Amino acid sequence: MDQASGGEDPNKPSKKKSNEEEGKNKKLNIHIKTLADDMRDRITSFRKTGLKKEKPLIQHSTDPQTTPTEMPLPQPLFDDRSLNLSEKEIIDLFEKMMEDMNLNEDRKAPLRGKDLSTKREMVVQYISATSKSGGLRNSKHESTLSSQEYVHELRSGITEDKLLNCLESLRVSLTSNPVSWVNNFGHEGLGLLLEALEKLLDKKQQDNMDKRNQHKLIQCLKAFMNNKYGLQRILGDERSLLLLARAIDPKQTNMMTEIVKILSAVCIIGEENILDKILTAMTIAAERNNKDRFAPIVEGLENHEAQQLQVACMQLINALVTSPDDLDFRIHLRNELLRCGLKKILPELKETEELDIQLKVFNENKEEDAIELSHRFDDIRSEMEYPFSPPSYPSSSIPLQPLTVSLLAGVNTQMNQQQL
Repeated sequence: MDQASGGEDPNKPSKKKSNEEEGKNKKLNIHIKTLADDMRDRITSFRKTGLKKEKPLIQHSTDPQTTPTEMPLPQPLFDDRSLNLSEKEIIDLFEKMMEDMNLNEDRKAPLRGKDLSTKREMVVQYISATSKSGGLRNSKHESTLSSQEYVHELRSGITEDKLLNCLESLRVSLTSNPVSWVNNFGHEGLGLLLEALEKLLDKKQQDNMDKRNQHKLIQCLKAFMNNKYGLQRILGDERSLLLLARAIDPKQTNMMTEIVKILSAVCIIGEENILDKILTAMTIAAERNNKDRFAPIVEGLENHEAQQLQVACMQLINALVTSPDDLDFRIHLRNELLRCGLKKILPELKETEELDIQLKVFNENKEEDAIELSHRFDDIRSEMEYPFSPPSYPSSSIPLQPLTVSLLAGVNTQMNQQQL
């Protein structure tokens, strides 16, 4: 059971932590919903200078277009099951039902206010529906296959045209069924999806059907990651990020837009070392094609006919550049992107409302880093001008000449960037 009756739910974030995360999300100007969300929320800042960046809580979908199965409406339904449930069991099952339906805290709050009788009816209906179908059905897209039937279909090696139909049906099922259904599918299904994607990526020549199947596989992975369990499973498989990075193709704008959005969201809400994993995946993928690791992202920015792709690429750039706590690493990543062609492209970008916000974020954070680097240089210069003042650290702990040379080089680099 997820939560006992009465008392505070140990799995529920504390009020203090919630306030901290709410403050961070306001600074980001992004309400993280799920990875399947179109990420219409815009990033405006990613950190406060001098404070360690903390990862926001993973919240579930609030977008009506990506909402899973609708909450079962209470119907007069009383039988032995409902009569034998204690109040504690009803509350426990009610919490489990809401979690299984991928509801966020905002949507859970009004439902928790329902009376016990209504909760009892909803719980019994939910148990009945899931026991009969193995997952709730979506009224618009009725699923005819169980999670294990999809696994069997994928394992059987079906033809390319049938694979496309299977993947489209699977995408709908992953979106509309509860988390428990996704969990059942994920034990074997995730590996099969990744294997299918890898086979397509390894093909030297892809025909049109291959590209369509590849896009559908990305959409299935995106739907699978639309909850906490799916995200953890994806990040737990070493192949996932590498295959996503390999699938980035500026020639397939719609698919690339989805992949870049996924990587942006994962970079923001993922685990502590997620940036290293993403950069490693992008590096390995680039080495296979003898390209710079950021070349596909910069190339995507050059496509003026695909504005959503341009916005998504700038979102990923901002997520990557602002994620490190270390100033030197932030400057390093930004300079690498500028050398890769970003410096030339930025002045040529046609400003739209969404793209203008991302460009503003990029420039503001670049200026903040320049100020922080300047302050660091001023501190060193002050130490040099007043050598007899008590140092805040042992003078022998840092070699003066190499550090000064490094700082001067950094200031020079930052001044060159400001001339963009």
